[in-house]
Parts: sequence; structure tokens; C-alpha cells
Amino acid sequence: MNTMLRWSPTRKFHFHHDVDDLFLRFSDGVTDEAVQRPASWLPAAEGRMEDGTYVIQLALPGVDPKDVAVSWMDNVLTVKGERKAGPDTADKDYFVREVAYGGFERSFALPEGVDGAQVEAKYANGMLEVRIPAPRAAVPRMIEVKAA
Repeated sequence: MNTMLRWSPTRKFHFHHDVDDLFLRFSDGVTDEAVQRPASWLPAAEGRMEDGTYVIQLALPGVDPKDVAVSWMDNVLTVKGERKAGPDTADKDYFVREVAYGGFERSFALPEGVDGAQVEAKYANGMLEVRIPAPRAAVPRMIEVKAA
């Protein structure tokens, strides 16, 4: 699905996708089928440290939690999903339409040593919160040398 744009009488809707596709085909020599459109919108995100835990929150109002996937690979947290437009929006006479629909994807690089098995995600009130325990700092350990 395409990005929703603020209406303008001088701009043709979805023009930027056509230009992006043309550029991709020209620069990479790919066909129409191989052109992958970029995400339609990006949810706002906040990241912070809280008691030795990375906390990443994404604003996902109107997104069904079943349409959200959180993955962890090579110290990168990726959140993908889609906000779907309702079936009753097709024949409406809008005077303003600023809510974006379609797919999104956000990725966050985290430091080495994070245990991916400890990553937790919760969705409540239109906010996705992902908690990632920070890796433990390496603490030097003194090793006793014993006489043989």
C-alpha cells in the first residue's frame, strides 16, 4: 500500500513512488517485479536505558498487534508491521487525510553481547515496548597462580 499524502491540487498522488521505482530500475537494471517499495511510513520511536535494560518504544496507534513482528538477529532489533485501512474508507469524500497506512519497518543496532533470548515485547494502548537486557560488563577476574 502507498503512503498517504496531504492533498494538494498541484501534486499527483503516489508520484514519488513512480520516481523511486524508475530510479531503482535505472540504477540497478531491475524489472518491475523485482522493485521493492520502501516502507509506507515510519512509526515514531523512543529509546532509553532503564535499570540496565534497553527500552525501545514505538507509537503504533491503529495497528493490530497481530500485524507486528519483532525479530532479533546479529545484534539488530527489527520491528515490521502494517497499519491497514478500514474497508469503509474507499468511497469517502475526505477534506483532510494525514494518517498513513501500509507497511513499516524500523531497525535498531544494539551492542555486542546482548542475549536475544531475553528480549521481550508488549503492546498496549497503541504503544509497542521492547525490553532488551544490556550485556553485562566484562569484569576482570584474578586467577591464582599455584605452585607446582
